[in-house]
Amino acid sequence: MAYADYTFYTADFHGNKISETDYPCFAERASEYLDSLSFAETDEISLAKACCACAEIMYSAQPDKQIASEKVGDYSISYSTTQTAVADELIKTASRYLNLRSVGWI
Repeated sequence: MAYADYTFYTADFHGNKISETDYPCFAERASEYLDSLSFAETDEISLAKACCACAEIMYSAQPDKQIASEKVGDYSISYSTTQTAVADELIKTASRYLNLRSVGWI
C-alpha cells in the first residue's frame, strides 16, 4: 500500500505532475522503493512526502517523458536520462525527507 494517496499528493504535497489515474501505480512503486531503503525511524508525514517526491521522479523517468531528440527519416530516438541518473535522483530526493545519512546511504 502506498504511503501517500492522491489527496495527500495534491493537497499537502502540492503535487501536480502526475494525473489521478496514473498516481496509484507510481505511488505504489515509490513506496516499494522506499521500503527497500533501510532508513532510521521517521514520521508518517516525511514518509508520505518522500513517496510523493519519488513517485514524481519515477513518473518523469518514463521513456516517453525523457525524449531528448527524435528523427523521422530512418526513425531514430534519443533519451536524455540514464537509469543510473534516475537512481541517483531517487536517493537524493528521498534523503530530503528521510534520514538516510544515519544508515550510510549518502
